[in-house]
Formats: sequence, structure tokens, C-alpha cells
Amino acid sequence: MYAGGVLKRVSGLTYDKLKYFVRAGYLEPKKVKKESLYYNDFSEEDVEVIKRAWTLISTHHMKARTAFARAKGQGRAPQLSLKLGDTSDNSD
Repeated sequence: MYAGGVLKRVSGLTYDKLKYFVRAGYLEPKKVKKESLYYNDFSEEDVEVIKRAWTLISTHHMKARTAFARAKGQGRAPQLSLKLGDTSDNSD
């Protein structure tokens, strides 16, 4: 997905901020060549990270480096499963 698609999906994000995030190394989208120009091609995972990071930046006034580190960590964190409804006893 190109930058325009990302901007449509992330409310309040500007093209300049998105470009800054790429140049600063917080994101590494795939580069796609069209004629003589290269464009950033963002994956769905990139978009989800951007959404989480932008929420932290715009709502909680978090620094971009910290927001992206936290946003990337949330995407890879394993889910905790408590199995509260399971009352079976396997102690035969």
C-alpha cells in the first residue's frame, strides 16, 4: 500500500510525519520502482504498527522512538491464556 492509502487509514497522520518515520528508520517499507521513481510500499503489518504508534504519539504525547518500540512490541507479544472455564481434572 502506498502512502496515500496509509494516510486514509490512520486518522490525523500527515504525509510529512509518515515520511519522517521512514527516514528516521522506524519503518522499513518495501521499495517499488515505477518508471524512474521509487515508492514506499507499506505492508498491512506496517500499517498496524503505524496506527498503534500514532495513537501513542498523538494521544499520550510519547516520543516517536518510544512509541514505535512499544507498537512493534505489542504486535509480537504472545497472548496470555487463562482458561478460566476449564474445570477438568486430569489427575487419574
